[in-house]
Amino acid sequence: MLGLQYTGMALRHWKQWRPKAYREMERDGTLQEFAQSLSKQAAEQVATLMAAGMQKHEAEEMVLPELILLPPEK
Repeated sequence: MLGLQYTGMALRHWKQWRPKAYREMERDGTLQEFAQSLSKQAAEQVATLMAAGMQKHEAEEMVLPELILLPPEK
């Protein structure tokens, strides 16, 4: 499916750096859906930035920390 390329990255990152939120979403049954939703949003934003002239890695450096590579839990 288009836009899901960041789902696995999100799940791995969250499991390591946001374990409490990961477990809560897993328990609630919302983990996969949330990760897929954010993956699609990230892919759309990366595509938009690339259409505006950015290289893929530049666009990902802007988008992924906001949607996929979230900061560690405290």
